Amino acid sequence: MDRITGNLYLTQPLDREREDRYMFQVHAVAEGSGNAEDPIDVIVKVIDQNDNKPTFAQNTFLGEVPEASPTDLEVIKVEATDIDQPNTANSDIRYRLISQEPQLPSDFLFVINPVTGVIRVNASGLDREKYPTYTLVVQAADMAGEGLTGEAKVILTVTESNDNAPASTQPSVSTTYF
Repeated sequence: MDRITGNLYLTQPLDREREDRYMFQVHAVAEGSGNAEDPIDVIVKVIDQNDNKPTFAQNTFLGEVPEASPTDLEVIKVEATDIDQPNTANSDIRYRLISQEPQLPSDFLFVINPVTGVIRVNASGLDREKYPTYTLVVQAADMAGEGLTGEAKVILTVTESNDNAPASTQPSVSTTYF
């Protein structure tokens, strides 16, 4: 604090995630008299900066999806958090799919809800015999999708359903009964 002007100055950087406010008392002393005024409380609130990116609960999410699933079937939910100030744009996360491998039978076989992180089937064509797994890369971005980002993988295993007619491995056999 400048003794003449009363201006406060920082002596080191502040980090809102460590300490979001500082409280102290100051008092004024009249020059020459040595008499101090009654102290007053000063509260300094640290304004949040968008200095933390969203982080997922895990680096890789594992899930299963039945082959021949209908569109809009919920498959898995991913979740990320941001330690910047809650309920501000700095911690307002939006999700999006960055990639899908393989991109068959459709580039957009899955879709993610940008607010909830729920991944759903978006197109038909899941077939375990052709494509047994899918790897998705999901991005979480703060500032309502326009800020810092974090990524995670989602590995989906396509599970079998009874979609093939039975076939005999033996040649035809005929039997005669008397």
